[in-house]
Amino acid sequence: MPSPPSSDLALSRPSENGDDNAQRKTVPSQKGLKFWLIFASMCICLSLSALELSSVSTALPTIADSLHASQFTWVGSAYALSSTAMLPMSGGLAQTFGRRPAILASIGLFALGSGICGAANSMNALIAGRAIQGFGGGGIQSLTGIILSDLVTLQERGVYSGLYGL
Repeated sequence: MPSPPSSDLALSRPSENGDDNAQRKTVPSQKGLKFWLIFASMCICLSLSALELSSVSTALPTIADSLHASQFTWVGSAYALSSTAMLPMSGGLAQTFGRRPAILASIGLFALGSGICGAANSMNALIAGRAIQGFGGGGIQSLTGIILSDLVTLQERGVYSGLYGL
């Protein structure tokens, strides 16, 4: 029975003829400039999305005061809810349309929502902007992991996921 093909980074099974030197050690592959540029851009997108999720709460009382609003709980919740709703959808969009169009659409939604939030002159406009921004942020959170899994092997994924977390 033929053995399945193995990648050059995976540990291979010992050969059927008993050769003890058949196991290879895992050697990380060399990453080029293109990889590091993609990785850096995904890190920047992911950090902006995470920053937007948490940073608005500190400025929210000032924002609500300038918009003459007393209820502002939906500003944070709109982002979190729409981001959570987008997580499973973004994987399907990436599978259907490809990784690049899906991440670019998510970044576009995030930027559009940011623009709406910046130009908001009422609390309703701010909440709508945060919801749109959340759809983009959820796509960014999901798609950066998907793109990372396309870029690196399973053995290297932990290291680069840790770098994402930094």
